[in-house]
Amino acid sequence: MAILIELDTKRRYVLGPNTIIGRGDSCQIRVDDPLVSASHAAIVKTADGYQLRDLNSRRGTYVGSRKVTEAPLKDGDELLIGPVRLRFEDEDKATSHGNEQEELVRLRAIVELGRAVGVEHDLERLLVRVLETCFQLLRADRGAIVIYQPHSKSPFMTVTRERSGIEGSFPVSTSVLGQVMVTHQPYLRTEVDSDVVLQRSESLTAHGVRSVMAVPLRYEANETEWLGVIVLDSSAMTNVFRPRDLDLLGAIAGPTALAIKNAMLVRQVQSVISEEGRRLERIVRRLPLGVVVLDDRRRCVMVNPWITAREADLGELHPGTVVEALAGVPCDQLIGNDIRMQVTTDSERILSITTSTMGDGCEAVIVINDITEERERQNQAAHRDRVALIGQLAGGIAHDFNNLLHVILTYSNMLEESVPDPEQREDVHQITHAATSAAELTRQLLTFSRRELVKPKVVDVTHVAQRMEKMLVRTLGPQIEFVTSIGPRIPRILIDTAQLEQILMNLVVNARDAMLGNGRVTLTVNAVEIDPEQANLRAISPGHYVAIDVADSGSGMPPDVIARIFEPYFTTKARGKGTGLGLATVHGIVQQAHGDIRVESVAGQGTTFHILLPATDQATEEARPTATAPSGGATILVVDDDDDVRRVTERILRKAGYQVLSASSGQIAIGVSREHSGTIELLLTDIVMPGMSGRDLAREVAVERPTIRVIFMSGYHQHAPISNSQFIPKPFGRADLLDKVRETLAATTTAAVA
Repeated sequence: MAILIELDTKRRYVLGPNTIIGRGDSCQIRVDDPLVSASHAAIVKTADGYQLRDLNSRRGTYVGSRKVTEAPLKDGDELLIGPVRLRFEDEDKATSHGNEQEELVRLRAIVELGRAVGVEHDLERLLVRVLETCFQLLRADRGAIVIYQPHSKSPFMTVTRERSGIEGSFPVSTSVLGQVMVTHQPYLRTEVDSDVVLQRSESLTAHGVRSVMAVPLRYEANETEWLGVIVLDSSAMTNVFRPRDLDLLGAIAGPTALAIKNAMLVRQVQSVISEEGRRLERIVRRLPLGVVVLDDRRRCVMVNPWITAREADLGELHPGTVVEALAGVPCDQLIGNDIRMQVTTDSERILSITTSTMGDGCEAVIVINDITEERERQNQAAHRDRVALIGQLAGGIAHDFNNLLHVILTYSNMLEESVPDPEQREDVHQITHAATSAAELTRQLLTFSRRELVKPKVVDVTHVAQRMEKMLVRTLGPQIEFVTSIGPRIPRILIDTAQLEQILMNLVVNARDAMLGNGRVTLTVNAVEIDPEQANLRAISPGHYVAIDVADSGSGMPPDVIARIFEPYFTTKARGKGTGLGLATVHGIVQQAHGDIRVESVAGQGTTFHILLPATDQATEEARPTATAPSGGATILVVDDDDDVRRVTERILRKAGYQVLSASSGQIAIGVSREHSGTIELLLTDIVMPGMSGRDLAREVAVERPTIRVIFMSGYHQHAPISNSQFIPKPFGRADLLDKVRETLAATTTAAVA
């Protein structure tokens, strides 16, 4: 017997040999709806079963989701006649196949699920395919698969479908799920209405469900892992689920569980890979250098923002584009082997390019770093080292030269005073003048090498610049315009006033010599703050600075001249027009003041010198009254390893009335001090001597003679922390020496020996 069941009303119709379905009164199955034709469709019994035929209806006849003109009907097929849903059930067909058909069904289920296991790793699509297989083999109206979190009873995915293929949104019975989760056994109820527990399940009774079955999804390995549940239900009045249907669903559950486990593992691996990919992408995006990945066809696979932000230097690069060249370098030179190279772009940026090609040659990773600032720091460090070596050499020469000049100047002064003939006195004066000029040249060498003892004090740069303005204007001459621009609230700096004046004078003179005819020189003074990044680039400390800029409209300088501009005796002027020490002296003064000097120049467009001098918050020093003391009478111990210097110094002091003891070294001086029974008021010693330095000598003598005063003398002093009141630089004149001695002897307290 074959029947049709109207799914909404559960009304049953027994089919005859030729059953007409329509709106007409003569139809065996009458459907009163305007969408249904008078004679819509017919179900005809044939030798092979039942056939559905459309009778030229206006809206068409459907089996499942297929519109048909004529089609054979199978047990469980769902028909759509207008808006009315009907299910075909052939009870005779369902019971006539026997064991052979059952085995065939099982085989089909295994084949279908085998394909799902092998090719489908998307979990949701996999579950849909399983439900489609269930509808194909079992007479279910609805199906659901619930998947749970690993080692948890919390569901994270539920897929529901109706037999027609429509994605349902119906709730799954928690009573059924709970029963399977507790027992982990298959579950079958053929009469929902007679089950007290299921009667309370609104998700079943509200939808007219009459039978339901469910099986657990378990993955069997070293231990059994709970994965989820398959639930099928039916609204059929007869032919409800039988035990053999539950067995078939259990057979489906086995390969389904394996397929689900595989899909979950794939999802887990994909999640890890995706997270690693996102992490790698975040790292690459934030790198302070460029990364480009090219495939074997030179197509850009990956590029980070560092690269795209430098399109002017590197070229246009975007994922998917074919790259012909990078930073002007053809890709043929970049791909193939591991390569390291440096290139200079049109904007004069220096780039380091490192290429690494994968073993299979499919991808090349190119890393680009801008090393312009690093190279500049290296060049600056090399320049500082070179200047320091030259300075050390200059300081050593100046020391010995100053000793010679000291003797020449002292004897020439004595000779000039003793010669009565004016003409001869003028000759001696020329000797003195030449020696004085040589001493000034030596002083510049010492300034450059930072070995001259200076007297730094708190200086108002604004006051110095304004005071020198008239002198600088005269120095430039009438053809050159001099412009000053001094900003507000300029802080004070700590520097020797004479050296600050020398900086301004030397730079202005250098600017004047760079201009032929008319021109302009601009002096700018501003207060600036240097942040840590700028300070690191300039090799100075961060903080507040006074910026002094001297700019000219002269001829400018090429790069090769700029590279050597601060070297001593380097000059571009004609022979006899300059010593080559002016800018070297400025460089030495700035470095000694813990500042920085830079030069900016373009040939034909002028030159600007940028100077930074650190600001100070120290108060301005107040002038102190000069001490006086009678000359002569005191005993002075003179120590110098240069015999000529020592003899001329002794002569000056004796002539002034002092008692003089002398020694040519520190060890001899200690012996002289011990042998002398009287008082020694003053120790006058050279700093740099073989064996024992002047500082060490002063300490030794002070142990036995704690009241002795000390004056150090030297052609240069090498960063020794000596007070100005304790030092006299060579060469010194007779008056300078006697003034220093009188000042020291008149002091009310003993000079401290560091």
